[in-house]
Parts: sequence; C-alpha cells; structure tokens
Amino acid sequence: MNWTLYASVTAFLFGAEMLYLRLATHFNIVDTPNHRSAHSRLTVRGGGIVFWLAAFLAFVVSDFATPYFFAGLTLVALVSFVDDVQSISNRLRFLVQLVSVGLLLHETGLWQETGWWMIPGLVVACGVLNAYNFMDGINGITVFYSLITIATLLIINQFIAFFADPLLLHFSLAGLLVFAFFNARRKALCFAGDVGSVSMAFIVIFLLTSLMQKSGQLVYILLLAVYGIDSVITILYRLWLGENIFRPHKSHLFQLLVHQLKWSHLRVAGLYAVAQALINVYAVWLSHREGQIQFWGSLILLTVLTWLYCLLKNRLLWPKTSDPKTGQRRATSQVLRKLI
Repeated sequence: MNWTLYASVTAFLFGAEMLYLRLATHFNIVDTPNHRSAHSRLTVRGGGIVFWLAAFLAFVVSDFATPYFFAGLTLVALVSFVDDVQSISNRLRFLVQLVSVGLLLHETGLWQETGWWMIPGLVVACGVLNAYNFMDGINGITVFYSLITIATLLIINQFIAFFADPLLLHFSLAGLLVFAFFNARRKALCFAGDVGSVSMAFIVIFLLTSLMQKSGQLVYILLLAVYGIDSVITILYRLWLGENIFRPHKSHLFQLLVHQLKWSHLRVAGLYAVAQALINVYAVWLSHREGQIQFWGSLILLTVLTWLYCLLKNRLLWPKTSDPKTGQRRATSQVLRKLI
C-alpha cells in the first residue's frame, strides 16, 4: 500500500473541498431551509462533489482503466450538480441516469453476457441510485453509511474475493473521510447534495455489481439492506397515501427519529451505520455458506428487519387515536421511547 500516495490524495481532496466551499458560497450554491428541512440555516450544497473528484483521481492514476464506468459517473454527477444549482425535470434526470447505468453495466460486461435481459437490472440499478439519494436527509447519514459500505467492500476485495482496482476503493474512502470533516457535525458546513449522494451511489453500485458478478454471490446485495428497507417501505407508504414520491417529505424512519424523538442527526446516522455494519458481517458469513443457507438466511434477515422497521415506524406514524389515511397524527415520542 502506497501510504504517500493516499496521504497526498487525501490532502488534495481536502484542499479541493475547501476551495469548493468558497466558490459555492460566492455563487450562492446553498441549501435554504424550509418546513420540510432537517436543518435551520443556510448551508453549502454539493460538497459531495469530492466523491466524483476522488473517482477521477483513481481513474487517472489507474491509467484510465474503467472508461465506461467513469463516463457514466461523470454524466450522472453533472446532471445532479445542475439539479443542485437549478432544478431540472425528473424525466431528463432519469434519462441521464438510464444512460449512465447502461455505461456502468457495459463496463462490467453484463450487457455482453445477458443482452437485453439486463433491462430489468438497469431499472433496478436506477432505483437504487435514487433511493440512495432519497436517504440523504440528515448530517452524517450518507458519509457514515458509505464509509461502512466502502470499508466492507475494501476488506472483501483484499481478503476474500478480488473484484476491483483497490485505487477506486481507497480514493473513495479518502473522499468520504474528507467530506465527513465538513458534514459529520452538529452544524454541517456543507451537504452532499444530489451530486454527492448520486455519485457515491453510482460508485457503490459499480463495486457491488462487480463483486456479485465475479464472486457469483448475490447475497452481497445485503450490504444495502438498511437503506433498501427504509426506501422501499417509505415509497410504498407514500404511494398508498397518493403522494408524489419525488417531492421532499419527512416520512423516512430516520427523519421521524430526528423530528419526533428529537434525536441528534449524528446519533441517527450512527445507528444506521452500525446496523448496516452488523448486517455486513452477517452477509460475509453467509457468502461462505451453500446456496440454500444463503437464501433462507437472507430471507429471514430481511423479514425480521422489515418487521422491526414497520413496528417502529407504525408507533410513530399511526397511534391508535389516529387515522393514517387522513394524516391526522400526534406526537408519539413517549410511545417509541417505551418500546425501545
């Protein structure tokens, strides 16, 4: 491991992030709080651009080893950054995401192996991309969760199954550590923005896809279990209420913990990261078991997690005296505290 290279990259990314904060402040690229926000002051938006920059450095140092992946990452980061500065249509954003994920899948060779059967995979990957973005709602959650995910993938790549150039993993980890300095605090200096959460999601999808393809172990999808359950159930709940799932809201469990129980952002973000870390250990253990054990082990885990999630969320959203269809709710913090 070239510690001098990684230290130099980390220092460069730190300086680049400082420069971006100055430029963003000058050009008014800031997040203005509203009634749906989890913050109360103007904060620089788009600080997660450092994730794209980390991937760019890995791309250059590796002699441009993954051109289709990086082209897709750049496309999706660009449209996300534009959306951070000035809102664009959902159709345009989704179209660019489809093209970008298509390039990602081409890089992994899955298009050549499965042909048009990869179209469902394309849609699922775009769903994961947006779910990762939807979960970026409080200080620390994206960076803590991604640190756990990238660190787990780095360990797997080094000790269990080699599937990716270590440079992308190490540089992404450096980018996350740099961003954590500015974001993982009570009053964040910057938010990841769409450019940050989507870029990191794209990197994670590429790494996970490569891992599952080369190892033949689909069980590694559990590395996104916590985000997946919160995103899917929240989307289904909002669809049931007839809400527009693309509009900002406070329906995720992590948002309810912050706004109703008054837990700190970092406490909730840490809870999500620790939960996913424990699941990652279990997923790695399952990867060494036979197929039937992997299937039933994954099913049992997801069932238990879904049940716990629904139990906690129902205690917050649907007290006995409220009608969930009308949205007439009252605070239920004491109920959940007793439950926990």
